[in-house]
Amino acid sequence: MLAKTYVVHIRGELGRDAIEDLDDLDYLTATVVPTETVLTGTVPDQAALLGLLNRIHSLGLEVVEVRRTPEEFLEP
Repeated sequence: MLAKTYVVHIRGELGRDAIEDLDDLDYLTATVVPTETVLTGTVPDQAALLGLLNRIHSLGLEVVEVRRTPEEFLEP
């Protein structure tokens, strides 16, 4: 399976500690926008996606949306 890029919206602004806890997932970029944090990254496989979602859940965070980004919208 080829890696796919996902966008994960999390309710609220993640604090520095929460972002640092996800920081070792080097395929993610965190962007804080009003009322939510958006994680974007190319996830190697479905196991990694499930691992990411489980990690977010274990931090007590609420996932608002998970969306796969069509390849044609990615920057080169």
